[in-house]
Amino acid sequence: MLIKDVCRECKLTKKAVEYYEQQGLISPRVEDNGYRNYSDEDISVLKEIGVLRKLGISIAEIKDILASTNKAAALAKCKYKMDLEVEKAMAKKKCLEQLIKDYDIEQAITYIEEDIEKHFTIKEKLLQAFPGGYGMYLCVHFGQFLNGRIDTEEKERAYNKIVDYLDKIQEIEFPKELGEFLQQGLGQMEEADMQRINSSIIDSVSNIDMYLEENKEDIEKYLDYRNSDEYKKSPVCKIQQLLLKFQQVSGYYDIFIENLKILSASYREFFEKLQAANKAFVNKYPQFDNIYKV
Repeated sequence: MLIKDVCRECKLTKKAVEYYEQQGLISPRVEDNGYRNYSDEDISVLKEIGVLRKLGISIAEIKDILASTNKAAALAKCKYKMDLEVEKAMAKKKCLEQLIKDYDIEQAITYIEEDIEKHFTIKEKLLQAFPGGYGMYLCVHFGQFLNGRIDTEEKERAYNKIVDYLDKIQEIEFPKELGEFLQQGLGQMEEADMQRINSSIIDSVSNIDMYLEENKEDIEKYLDYRNSDEYKKSPVCKIQQLLLKFQQVSGYYDIFIENLKILSASYREFFEKLQAANKAFVNKYPQFDNIYKV
């Protein structure tokens, strides 16, 4: 089935269908003429995605549901998260009603601390602690690992150490021309772009052998470029050197990463996979030892 018929059958836009393909949720056959031919299985999956998206389920969660052998259990996890969101919304509504009645800020602070903050995800707490671009960057880069809640004293201590570290850390001072280059690049990237890049990194780390095999030619070209004088003189190289030095001397690994592993089991699992992927990469390309850092 061609895409115009798919859109009509599944009640989706062309952009939506293309996006779900980019996310790896469907894999239509590409004909000799370049047109995509969507199978009955693709249609079924797209209808499933359409239903789940309208229920507010994220792409990451949909991936888990589609891959699950027990869809009811996977959906139950989503429902549990929604139940928590409803509880949080009701608590916020109650606090707003009380503020409308008497606008007692001290009472509201106590209510929030006792009845609302316990519902916040780690991501939400970081966004509140660091409003603006700084917090948004953290949540875009690490947000997929921060959807849990702080439910133990150990996690509470780890979170407080991270906040204290981030609040005291000095920003990297880039030379003017490098700062302008970095701002221009970041300014052209949307949040969705950064999330897509992060998802791509996670996928490659989870399937490192397949990634190395499928991208062998591109990797070798990239590594040749990194070893070239052109790269060594480029703004990208200078920025990376500054970032690596900053991470090494600022406590990024010893404080931020170590406590993030305590705070988030999913990040701890990703970190272990990343270490294994880095080892596999270096075994294949030993001349570029430690090319990637978390």
